[in-house]
Amino acid sequence: MKGLFIINPSSGRQNIRTKMRHIVSQLVLDQICNEIDVFYTEKQYDARNRARVLKPGEYDFLAAVGGDGTINEVTNGLITSGSEIPLAILSAGTVNDFARYMQLPQTSAGFCRMIKNFETTKVDVGKVNDEYFINVLAAGLLTDVAYKVPKKTKALFGKMAYYLECAKELPTQMSQYMTLRFESEEFTAEAEDTIVFMVTNSKSVGGFPQAAPEASVQDGYLDVLIARKTNLWLKAPQMFIQILAGNHPNHEEIRYFQTKHLKVSAVGENAKDVSVDFDGEALDEGLPIDISIVSKALNLVVPKKD
Repeated sequence: MKGLFIINPSSGRQNIRTKMRHIVSQLVLDQICNEIDVFYTEKQYDARNRARVLKPGEYDFLAAVGGDGTINEVTNGLITSGSEIPLAILSAGTVNDFARYMQLPQTSAGFCRMIKNFETTKVDVGKVNDEYFINVLAAGLLTDVAYKVPKKTKALFGKMAYYLECAKELPTQMSQYMTLRFESEEFTAEAEDTIVFMVTNSKSVGGFPQAAPEASVQDGYLDVLIARKTNLWLKAPQMFIQILAGNHPNHEEIRYFQTKHLKVSAVGENAKDVSVDFDGEALDEGLPIDISIVSKALNLVVPKKD
């Protein structure tokens, strides 16, 4: 096989270059691949721009190595290319929600074994305006934490860096709320005092494996969660326990539904102040946004089933 590796060398706390040398040499020595090209990113959009110029049949697989932002860029470029080259993911970031949900290998040996077996499956992706997201889109309380944490802090503390940033931001954000208008076949209404909304493709968000308990990347639907303003100090512990158990959709302050298409706009003075995050990246346009599901948009390399 012939493979292309798109690598973000600054992702995670590990020495990714050393790990990649081991993986590439193992794939060649075991005669799994007879040709491998490597592309290291240096700045934003490098991964997207490299993936978007791929042609059908140019490679047998494209391996994206990095965190959620790198995976998002590769996903956008790959879909735009129309090449339908299978995507293999080696997560090297801090949270890696999508990779964990799909049970993708984290070790060099596991990744090489996955490429050797080379089983693929079609997965859905979300689309927001002209951008794609593989895991989650969100706005509101603490959703901007992902791009506020400095890279050096993430590299040093890992997932704990997000929790520390959340603790710092919570007191300043808990008094904020949005009035949003949601328009879909399943739910159309203005939701006042909204503190956060999420549109997810997989179950796992922010390190919580059951954040969207009914979600599936192969059901042709997006899962929407809308949380209204509540007394966080009194109800946060209860809600936290429910999130861990996947029971929070039953919480009185949460609206949860599935949809194929959703429009979201802000009402009132805060219309321009709502920042939207998709897969850990800031959406430049903000609200209003048009969100939809693109069924079976990616051909994903997955571990062999036992």
